[in-house]
Amino acid sequence: MEQFFEQSVKDELKSMDQRLYDLEEKMNSIDNKLTQVIEAIMGNPLTKAGGVVNSIELLEKKIKDLEEKVSKQEEFKKKLTWTVGLILAAAMIVQYLLDLYSHLK
Repeated sequence: MEQFFEQSVKDELKSMDQRLYDLEEKMNSIDNKLTQVIEAIMGNPLTKAGGVVNSIELLEKKIKDLEEKVSKQEEFKKKLTWTVGLILAAAMIVQYLLDLYSHLK
């Protein structure tokens, strides 16, 4: 009976050891996958390249550049509109003065 108990305890310890080993393997697998997810989001910490965060920062910079370009373009458009308006107004005043001068002669 004692030998049966010892064998049972040894089998149970062996089974527990195997379950513990399997659990460690699964935890390592989860750790590796989590590391991959973090690198995909944050980028590689050694090379400082890649990742969603880097892409977002790049997009934010490009959006800022585009906003500046659009602002400059709108400013140019305003200046052009005012210039054309002033030229037309000056031309109309000159035309009016020429008409007035020709009628006075």
